[in-house]
Amino acid sequence: MDCSQIRLLYLAHYAPARIDSPLPTGIKDRVYAEYHHKVFNVLSTLFPLITSSNDPSIVLHKNPPFDYIFSLYNRMPFRNSEVFISAVAEYHQIAYLGARPNIRALAEDKHLAKMMARYAGVPTPKWKTYGVGELPSPPDFDPPYFCKPRFGAASLGIDDSSACDSWEKAYKKIMQLHSLKMDVILEEQIRGVYHTSPVLNNFGNSLFLPCIAQYSTNKNGIVTYEQKRKIAPGLTRTIVSDLSLQKRIQAYSGKMFSLVQPLDYTRFDYIVDDISGEPHFLEFNVCCNLGEHSTVSQAANSIGISYHELIENITYASMYRQGLLNCNMGKQF
Repeated sequence: MDCSQIRLLYLAHYAPARIDSPLPTGIKDRVYAEYHHKVFNVLSTLFPLITSSNDPSIVLHKNPPFDYIFSLYNRMPFRNSEVFISAVAEYHQIAYLGARPNIRALAEDKHLAKMMARYAGVPTPKWKTYGVGELPSPPDFDPPYFCKPRFGAASLGIDDSSACDSWEKAYKKIMQLHSLKMDVILEEQIRGVYHTSPVLNNFGNSLFLPCIAQYSTNKNGIVTYEQKRKIAPGLTRTIVSDLSLQKRIQAYSGKMFSLVQPLDYTRFDYIVDDISGEPHFLEFNVCCNLGEHSTVSQAANSIGISYHELIENITYASMYRQGLLNCNMGKQF
């Protein structure tokens, strides 16, 4: 199928109606709006038959007139919404960006993701889960603990109080998250630096991009939702210069990447122990940020891949994987 004939639906919270649509005003996460507009601008140069929408219900119409769905919707205001677009696309038999609903669900559940890591032989902190309505009891490992929502991404629900040096503090944090209707995962806290390992499908020839270290000025180096959305300051990211450490992280990522196929792009997150230097897997993200200032873009740019080339590669590789394209269009890295 020729790209000029592919009817592409672009879905994002801040998806613009047209190229010249202004950015929304009065919002905190303006950087995200800029991100969604930028991706639309890139896709518009590749696919003339593009439809842009910020309303996910557009896919609920009978026989939606699209060949491919490029969705950046990570969350919507209902439980387990992360799998919504992929599940509906499967129902309509329309190709789409990302991964199948079962893989997407695995990524959104930090408990199941850690079970996968343990199966793959990848180190991960000890953990225990606490469902909403459950009376919390202490885990079988000692503090310090790290307490966060079991489901979701972008560090939502994480702040300084997530680091708990006693069971009493952990209990308080668990109950706070439960009051927000959030199930909880309590981890053994590893003191160290957060690292991330982006991976591209790259037309079936997996490309492990350079790893990135993330440094936060917050207490315990905690990276918050507001920092990731660039609403709050204090987060810096650098390309990992320790090639031995990068090789070890990428080897762990490779073990897990092979278990979550088919998948278009992802990011595996770790914390590297300050004392032992050992990376410990935390989670992975199927719909990670593809903005110009994201870790994926930063890692790609560090090896000479432009932002436009990155979006082209991810989109064309996804279409090739699902049979919309019969060649790599010269976009394989």
